[in-house]
Amino acid sequence: LLDALLKRHSVSAAARELDLPQPTASHGLARLRKALGDPLLVRARDGMEPTPRAEAIAGVVQQLLELRRDLAEGGQTFSPDRLKREFIIAGSDIAHLVVLTALHSAARFEAPHTSYRALTLSGDEMVSALETGHVDIAVGAYPSLVAGIKTQRLYQEEYLCFGKEGHPFIKSGETDDFMAADHIVVSTKGMAHAHRAVERALLDKIHPDRIRIVASSFLVALAACFESDLILTAPARVIGRLAEVYGLRAVRPPILMEAFEVRQYWHARNQDDPPHRWCDSSGTKVLSARM
Repeated sequence: LLDALLKRHSVSAAARELDLPQPTASHGLARLRKALGDPLLVRARDGMEPTPRAEAIAGVVQQLLELRRDLAEGGQTFSPDRLKREFIIAGSDIAHLVVLTALHSAARFEAPHTSYRALTLSGDEMVSALETGHVDIAVGAYPSLVAGIKTQRLYQEEYLCFGKEGHPFIKSGETDDFMAADHIVVSTKGMAHAHRAVERALLDKIHPDRIRIVASSFLVALAACFESDLILTAPARVIGRLAEVYGLRAVRPPILMEAFEVRQYWHARNQDDPPHRWCDSSGTKVLSARM
């Protein structure tokens, strides 16, 4: 129970993960608080957050659980269809769109009792969340993640410009029309994401008067592009599929924008954990067939 509480920062979420009635989980937290002489979780603006004492013991709790699991399994074969677990996936909105649907597709038949929760975190928060186990896997392009974080390539991504059919730049693809167009720019400031380089390139090249909207979400930006005459520069594979639904057209950007690798990240501690290995490999398998 303590491990689930420290990962989820929520009594109700911990109860769901362990398949316990919420009053039982609340009573368990009260007993833990009394035994350890610490509140462990305290109320904050966005829910509950761990105390310094709770953060200090989180790693020890994880190690003890791993040791108990190793002793209990005694070499038994891992079976995904018996796995009952919620995996927490960190990333941007489009990373979640791609990966959560891929994992759900795999889990429907292989691990029907698993579920998935999406989180969006800053770069520093993501490292800490992976280290403490609050996040199971991060997905995206985070070149600055530190040692101790394992990584695997999922697919290669590039950029296209999206806009309405008939827009002067969409018709010509010329630099002059690009510079004369009004734009929506997606900002990933604070997320340590590779898109930050493209964001800077757009802000450097386009006159400030031509940047009409700065959005924090690619999906919001795409909807705004559909409702306006704005040009959106965004990752091609995911946004391109959705743009077709909106009836938007795509052209290559007239300024250099480096392609990047979308990868999944996990902490080295989970390298040999069978549920993590299943989750890692399932997402990779489905995405390699789709992308």
